[in-house]
Order: sequence, then structure tokens, then C-alpha cells
Amino acid sequence: MGMITIGQNQYEVKEQEMLQQEILFWVENPRVYSVLREDGNENPSQAEIEALMRKTENVKELRIQIEQNGGLIEPLTVVLRGNDYIAVEGNSRLAAYRILAETNPKKWAKLPVNILPETITDTELFIYVGTIHLVKKKDWSVFEQAAYVYRQKKLQKCPDSTLAKQVGLAPATVKKYIEVYTFMVANNDTVQSHWNYYEQYVSNKGIKNYRQLFPEMDEQIVGQIKTGKIKQAKDIRDKLGKIAQATDKTSNRIMRDVIEGKTDIDDAYTRFEATGKSGNNYGKIKEFRSLMTSDEFKKALRAEAVGNNTILFELKKIKKEIDKMVKELS
Repeated sequence: MGMITIGQNQYEVKEQEMLQQEILFWVENPRVYSVLREDGNENPSQAEIEALMRKTENVKELRIQIEQNGGLIEPLTVVLRGNDYIAVEGNSRLAAYRILAETNPKKWAKLPVNILPETITDTELFIYVGTIHLVKKKDWSVFEQAAYVYRQKKLQKCPDSTLAKQVGLAPATVKKYIEVYTFMVANNDTVQSHWNYYEQYVSNKGIKNYRQLFPEMDEQIVGQIKTGKIKQAKDIRDKLGKIAQATDKTSNRIMRDVIEGKTDIDDAYTRFEATGKSGNNYGKIKEFRSLMTSDEFKKALRAEAVGNNTILFELKKIKKEIDKMVKELS
């Protein structure tokens, strides 16, 4: 592989074959870390890591691909730490090799590796591995990416903009990753399949306003996500989010019932639909009213209407239609 440049420092990378049993899994690898977090094991042994990795679909698929190919297309990347060689990139491939070695120990005893020197820092490892998986391959799930960025934020204690620059992500993406994953950790729920739920919950502007006014809302919604009472992540956006964005008293009362645990999201949205405020037409009317009552718009309209009878004519037609519609609906 030759030389690589990380953070303006150059490192020599050695290419060779190694016995797969001499390589350790990297606990900080997102694929490993996310599996361990779901299992609740903070200090796992290498045997426990391997046992958990073997169960993942990704490793099962890799085992078939490697066997069919007769070996690895892409070597593992390992780093020397003391007397140990740790797989910083390729942990799933290592687990797949371990499975293959059970049936044919001789054939699958060794695998190709690129060895990074011991002098490479943890921060540089973050940049190197993050650049590969966050920007180039993009093969980590969003949850795994967020977990990786979150841990590096804690380790480096640097601004989000610095982390973003290191791996080539947008600062807004890093900010969102850290905000959502921090919320998951604070609420003791780092189940990977729950990421989309919390992403919708934390990011929605309407919901955010209620969370600031009623902090107890978090406990109520987190409980429903954990128990599966909220069936789909999109329900948070399309149901709870829509209710939260409405500003009338009825919608506010429905949201309060959700916050206080008097009703769930499905029943709340049924009540909201009954008010007629969930449809697209309501949104259009609300936007039209906001435009017509805007001081800036009225000022500009008055200036343009001087000597222009067509604007007055259109306004009269609009008023006539509105009066007619109000009378019919009443």
C-alpha cells in the first residue's frame, strides 16, 4: 500500500499476510460498538465480541462472498498497539474468516492486511477510518456513523466543525448526529432500529417547541418507542409532528393529552383529523392568511396598488368568494 497521509502526517503502511487469530476486534469500530451497545455489554471480551458479530446479517453475507471468491478482495487494516494488532477496518471480514476457519482451518488461517504503525494517534485513526466509511464507502448505517462521531466528540472534546472537517462531513450533519445520538444515550436507548424514531422526534421543529415547554414529553415518547407502542418512525413526523405544528387551541389540547399520557399518537391524530386541520387545503389557507396579514406584504401591495385598479379588482373578487364560502360552510 506504500505511504498514506493523515492530517498532514505521512505514515508507511506495510502489506503482508497474518494469522487471523493474531488479530483482535476493535471495540471502537461502529459495527462492533453498535452490536455491543444493544447487548448492554460495556467491557466485552474478544470471544464475546466475536460471538455477537457472527450473528449479524452483514457477517453472514460476507462469509458467503469471501468463500465464493476464494479469499478477500480488500485487505483488513490493522494497527499495532503495544503487542496487539487491532482491526480498525474490516472487523466484519475478520468475523467471517473465523466462521470459515471452522470448516477449513488451513485454507482460512491467514488473511491479507495493511498494517498501520503504532505511532499513529487515536485522532488520526478516527480521521482515517471515518473518511473511508463516512465519505467514500458510506457503508455504515446512519446510526453507526452517528455513534462513531459521538464517541470522537467525547474523546477529542472539539467543536462539531472540527470533526466535520476531519472526515469531510457537513457541519450540520455532524451536529444532527451528535444531537440525536446524545438524546438516545441520555434516555438509555441505543437500539439501532430506533434511530429513525429519534431522528424524527429530535429534529421536528413543532415537536421541539413542545419539548422546550414540557420536558416531561421526552419520557412519554421514549417509553412508547421502547415498548413499540409507536409502530413506525414516520408516525412521529406525519402524526405527532403535524399536530405539534398546528397553532390552534384544539391541537394544543390534543398535544397536552399526549404529553400527559392520556392518549397515544394514533388516537391523537384521529382527533386531529376530525378538526379538519390535517389536510393540505388547511395548510394552503393558513399560508394565504399569513401572507395577507403580513405587514410587509400589505405595505408592498399598497404601494403597487396606487393607480392600479387591477389589484383592487382582484381583491374584491377574492373577498366575494371568501364571503360566499364562509356563508356556505357556516
